[in-house]
Amino acid sequence: ARYFQRKGLRTGVICADTFRPGAYDQLKTLCDRISVPCFGKPGEPDALAIVREGLSAFRRQYEVIIIDTQGRHALEENLIEEIIQINEIAHPDHRWLVIDAALGQQASEQARRFHEAIGIDGVIVTKMDGTAKGGGALSAVAETRSGIVFIGSGETIEDLERFDPDGFISRLLGMGDLKALVERAEEAVSTDEIDVNAMLKGKFTLRDMYKQLEALNRMGPLKQIMSMLPLGGVQIPDDAYDITSTKMQRYRVIMDSMTPSELDDPSIIGSSRVQRIARGAGVAPEDVRELIKYYKIMQRALKGMRGMDGGRFNMQRMMKRFGGPGK
Repeated sequence: ARYFQRKGLRTGVICADTFRPGAYDQLKTLCDRISVPCFGKPGEPDALAIVREGLSAFRRQYEVIIIDTQGRHALEENLIEEIIQINEIAHPDHRWLVIDAALGQQASEQARRFHEAIGIDGVIVTKMDGTAKGGGALSAVAETRSGIVFIGSGETIEDLERFDPDGFISRLLGMGDLKALVERAEEAVSTDEIDVNAMLKGKFTLRDMYKQLEALNRMGPLKQIMSMLPLGGVQIPDDAYDITSTKMQRYRVIMDSMTPSELDDPSIIGSSRVQRIARGAGVAPEDVRELIKYYKIMQRALKGMRGMDGGRFNMQRMMKRFGGPGK
């Protein structure tokens, strides 16, 4: 749902999982976080009735409707029959099978049975952040003669992303995935928000940096974004991501306590202004000074990027400075 929403498509979700306790509440909570409507009827045991009502409520309003059905085993004939009936009611454009990366070779038989029942045309592989390498998922892909459409590498909404084989292999080799990074940036940042040309000319203010942090926050988890950069296999410790994310949040709070003139011209921020900003943000004066220091680093880096052939932007050093010892 998040993927289609980012593409500008009106998206709705129908919860047809009548078996798992709290399934609707959990799905609705996730949908509410991204402002996507979720249809469901807690307590209703008939999944077919829910799908009919959900489609009736959503079809004229939304361009993409996702039906979430309950997990089922290929040997449970009554549940196989149910998914066949849901398929006949919904007439979906796509039928995707969700496979746990740790499922192993059982995935092949599961996929074969579901493919025979409704014609699977895509596989979603979850838990790719575990020790499993997804061999079973590849078996499922081979069995259904389809492809992997999404991969999940965590428990949050942002951890499910569109699968691109070239980008996936590139990340494994430490070469990043700049194509995915550019696409993510285009979805999160509009040209009206950030004037890149002006920043490269040295017109970079705290207001610009605030917009950058807002945009980066919309792009997804920092660890996921950094995996798209060509760092040459350099491993950044998980605690560095935690520190960096915490500091990003703190910086935004500090900037919320600044006046428009301070955001536009940070050079006017002297000792007395630092004290006032710190009190307003509920942080120590050292945190405000650290923000100003980071701003100056960013300003110098942007000036340096004007002549990329004359020097390389050291992302590892920037990450170290930005995610240094925190409080």
